[in-house]
Amino acid sequence: MNNEEQTLIRLFTSDTVKEFRTVDTGHGDDDFREAIFVETESFGKLVIKAAGNAFTTPDSVRMWQRCAEEYRKLGYYSPQIFASLSGEFPVVDYKGHRCVAYAEEYSKYGSAEHVKDARYLNDDLYIMTARIAAKRFDYTDIPSGYTLFDLYPGDEMDEVTCNALDFREYCKTLPERFREQTDRMFQRWEENRRELEKIYFKLPFSVFQADFNPTNVLIDEDGRFVGIYDFNLAGRDQFLNYLFREILGSTMEKELAEILRALRIVREYYTFSEEEIAAAPLIYRCVKPLWFCPVDDLKNAGTDPEAIQKQLDEMEYAQVREIDFASAMK
Repeated sequence: MNNEEQTLIRLFTSDTVKEFRTVDTGHGDDDFREAIFVETESFGKLVIKAAGNAFTTPDSVRMWQRCAEEYRKLGYYSPQIFASLSGEFPVVDYKGHRCVAYAEEYSKYGSAEHVKDARYLNDDLYIMTARIAAKRFDYTDIPSGYTLFDLYPGDEMDEVTCNALDFREYCKTLPERFREQTDRMFQRWEENRRELEKIYFKLPFSVFQADFNPTNVLIDEDGRFVGIYDFNLAGRDQFLNYLFREILGSTMEKELAEILRALRIVREYYTFSEEEIAAAPLIYRCVKPLWFCPVDDLKNAGTDPEAIQKQLDEMEYAQVREIDFASAMK
């Protein structure tokens, strides 16, 4: 244990340290993150974290702390987040980075990351999210990582816009025969986005964990869903945007079928407003047709003109098809 690690640990515990190990969890110099797993004589196991990036501030960590607490109140296990012994989330110089420091309870449960097919957990995740949505929490203005018409800290644009622009740029590399269709699709996406923006912030919001990555989904020894952790992307969001974005399918048709199935599940726990029901088609058309999954499928079509045409047609159909969201939401 070097002096910097020892100083960081002492911000959160004065107990004798029996064991410790450090894990690099960051993504380069712009996203420095390190976790120190500590076992002390009296407190037991604790995870002390130092994060130097655009989205970790003392305010955001306080929001994560509250978010985890609200999930626990609903009966879902989430490791507690602890302030320092002085009651703060201090900003410190650590290993050449300016970092926010905080601590977490060592998780009582393991994650679902090693489950071969964790789709059986989806229903529990949908229900949990609906119960959070029904609370309509408004304790933060920090947007989630899935934000629309807003910027997640450190981002230059929201992810949906980024994906649509990626589609437009990639389409410039396709043969000229596809230009009229791809221009039309991007223009339609812009029109859908403008129409959605007019009504979006009139819809109900809540504060979500915002990352159903299997590494963040917690299960017990029998593989049953017990809770969730890792609130780095947590924040304020609109329920339909969040729900739609968490659902991925091997094809757009299977993805839509799963979205409709999820809506039928969550309506037992969440009452959709008439405004949300009316907005659902616009949210779908804005979020899904030019999202990274279908764009990746387009790229994977390579130079095969038939495969390119098939993928473009599927994406364009998603922009214009009539979908009966209302029947699934009422």
